[in-house]
Amino acid sequence: MSETVNDVCINAACGRTLPLRVVHCPFCGERQAGAAPVLTKVAAPAPVMLDPVPPPVPRVPPPVPAPAPTPTPPPAPQPASAPQPVPPPAPAPASAPAKAPPAKPAARGSVPPPRPPVRLRTWIAAAVVLTGIWFYNKPADKPASVAEQVEAAAALAVQCDLDGARSALAVLKSAKAPAAQIKRLQASITKSAAACDRQQQRAQAWMVLQGSVNQALDAGKPDLAATRLAAHVKRWGDDPDTLELDARVKVAQASAQLDAADACLARSDRTCLESSLIAAERYKRPELAARTQALRTALSQLLERSLLDAAPGQ
Repeated sequence: MSETVNDVCINAACGRTLPLRVVHCPFCGERQAGAAPVLTKVAAPAPVMLDPVPPPVPRVPPPVPAPAPTPTPPPAPQPASAPQPVPPPAPAPASAPAKAPPAKPAARGSVPPPRPPVRLRTWIAAAVVLTGIWFYNKPADKPASVAEQVEAAAALAVQCDLDGARSALAVLKSAKAPAAQIKRLQASITKSAAACDRQQQRAQAWMVLQGSVNQALDAGKPDLAATRLAAHVKRWGDDPDTLELDARVKVAQASAQLDAADACLARSDRTCLESSLIAAERYKRPELAARTQALRTALSQLLERSLLDAAPGQ
């Protein structure tokens, strides 16, 4: 739209230069229209809202040049008149608030691509892995029953672990186990205590016997060692340790008899040699079989010589 404005008041009596381009003269109040050269104001085109796509750069039309003002002849001097009151200048119209530029849409490349769906084999593999983890870290087995606890404590008592058995008994009492189970465990502990006490005494006696038997063997007294071993076996009974020691003692006794046979052979005492060999063979020790056989051969030779020596005298 355009509006006609003047630079000089058209009132011949006023004729003042207007400080602003107004419709009415601020000095005389005369309406300013048509007489003075006019200027055309071209309103700026209103911004056009576009779709949320990258908007093209708007092309601004070139500004319309304003026509050059033509000089006007100075007005004829008029008689001075009383100055008119100057009305206050009209306030400038408030400018329209600037609109924010439209938000630029996100670039097409910045949008992440859609994720592919999870395949069935992926779910199967995850289920297998979770199953393996559960089996590896599965909860502990349920606590043993009262009967199982009693059996385990009784086994400890049989093995002479009386402290462990009594601790298990205390736990069962604190847990208010059935009286029958507690009584059964107490009887087992009492019975095992007597057997374990006897076993401990036997172990001590065995240690004493080993020392005394070894001392007798070292002194060359195998019969004394055999006597001590027999007394131990009579009280405590046989076991693998006593049987092994008995074999050692019998070897020592048989060796002593063979030593006596050697002495008899050196004296050419046939009767003494034969009795010593019979005593050595009574122990039946395979370790001395070769030595016994050699003495038997010597006894036969001694017998032959005795017979040969006795023949000429007849």
